[in-house]
Amino acid sequence: MTLDDKFNSISTRIITSFQGKISHGTGFFFQETQDRDPNVKEGQWSQIRNLWLITNKHVLLSRDNEGDYQVPDSFTFHYRKINGSAIEWFPVTLNKDEIKKRAKIHINKTVDIAAIEILDLQTEVIKKHQIVKNSVITEENLPGKNKIDIEVSNETIILGYPKGFYDQLNLFPIVKSGIIASRWGAHFNGHPYFLIDAKLFPGSSGSLVISRPINQVLYQGKILTSQEKLFVFLGVYSGEPFRQSQPIDFDDMTIIRKEGFNLGIVWYSYLVVEIIKEGKNVGE
Repeated sequence: MTLDDKFNSISTRIITSFQGKISHGTGFFFQETQDRDPNVKEGQWSQIRNLWLITNKHVLLSRDNEGDYQVPDSFTFHYRKINGSAIEWFPVTLNKDEIKKRAKIHINKTVDIAAIEILDLQTEVIKKHQIVKNSVITEENLPGKNKIDIEVSNETIILGYPKGFYDQLNLFPIVKSGIIASRWGAHFNGHPYFLIDAKLFPGSSGSLVISRPINQVLYQGKILTSQEKLFVFLGVYSGEPFRQSQPIDFDDMTIIRKEGFNLGIVWYSYLVVEIIKEGKNVGE
């Protein structure tokens, strides 16, 4: 599978409905596999334990009039389906009971990530429909699993479906770039996330964030080469909350304009694994 194919099939468009209000977001596929035998170097098969759709908690859950999180009336994600010579969305919709049964969040309430169990759903869809095969992120893509070093100022890639703007013919996501804008590995303001310098748009929440794919690294003074470009799964994009107010004075009035710093929050990728292994169901 080429890098184009991976990027174009790893993310999905998300739509939620709560009390008649429709919201849009992005998610991506994370495959949980059996641990490899460290004594076997090559030729191992990895058993698939589960498949998860990863997104933001605020994309999965909805806010009521008091600002509290509530399970939405419906949650829809999409596969790309072949229909003759065309590609179209194939929606998979979960009702409130299904969401409560399948979705997990972090025990730390501030973490804005959710994971939805979908392996059985995908297996059923593939049996009945001509679905374009999706690619996945695995624990092998986590930091430290390959020889790619990550540090502040490294380039990042963000894959998502901004609301109302993406390739609506081929249904491909938009790929944008940025840089790591805060110390890598540190908890910014005490929270398990880092910042990226990137200007994104509504609907990008829940996007996959990775390092720029490369096939050469400098490791212990030696240049190492890979046949395919490799990347690190950095985290999950969660929006751009940092804004400042700027007064604009006119002859008889002052208007306050809010401007962003073009800095976005990315929750660290290890939180996804923690949610899958130790998280709690949203129905609890």
